Amino acid sequence: MRTLAAIAILLLTAIPAKADQIVGFGQLGSLNTFFAVNNGDGTTSLDVLTGVAITNIITGATDPNAVFEFEAESIDAASLLAGVLVTQHFEGTFTLRNQADTINYLYGSFGGALILGGDGGTGAVLSANTVNLDPLSMQSDLIALFDPMSFSLSLSNLSPTLGISGGTINSFNASFTGTADATIPEVPVPEPASLFLLGTGLVGLAASAKKRLFRK
Repeated sequence: MRTLAAIAILLLTAIPAKADQIVGFGQLGSLNTFFAVNNGDGTTSLDVLTGVAITNIITGATDPNAVFEFEAESIDAASLLAGVLVTQHFEGTFTLRNQADTINYLYGSFGGALILGGDGGTGAVLSANTVNLDPLSMQSDLIALFDPMSFSLSLSNLSPTLGISGGTINSFNASFTGTADATIPEVPVPEPASLFLLGTGLVGLAASAKKRLFRK
């Protein structure tokens, strides 16, 4: 009987995974608030500390406006692919929190996020995910998150335009929007018919087990 009850509990509480965009956000106002700084030693630093508007969040946001903090350093030399695409990897941390600084909607770190953009262009994308070459750790005070995960920033209005100087990405400032995707637990609600069939089957198994025990 205990085994049957355990089976019933497992069937009713199984939690399938569902991939979702857990948050989307963009800077407040029209000023460029994403900064890239060429350090003059073959490395580039990235920095953001600004208010953002949350455009989408999976659950629990207490304020449509938030604060986004982001810091990163390049970990390899910038490359020019096919003579047209600028690429470079970065490691760093990020936090998206409410303005009262009491809830972290999203926070984490990455070890190999890739910036990709056209040479001389005014747009670029920084993306991190959980594959081996681009590790990403991401957590939230609101909900448990599971793999796979991705975090990205879309950059626009780069000034000056994107390029390579001294083996690393040049200094610029830009506007940005951000998104993060993760697998979250989803608890299904069993249909009445499914519950009835499950209950009927368990009753039958219990009766059969009782008869065998009585014969012994």
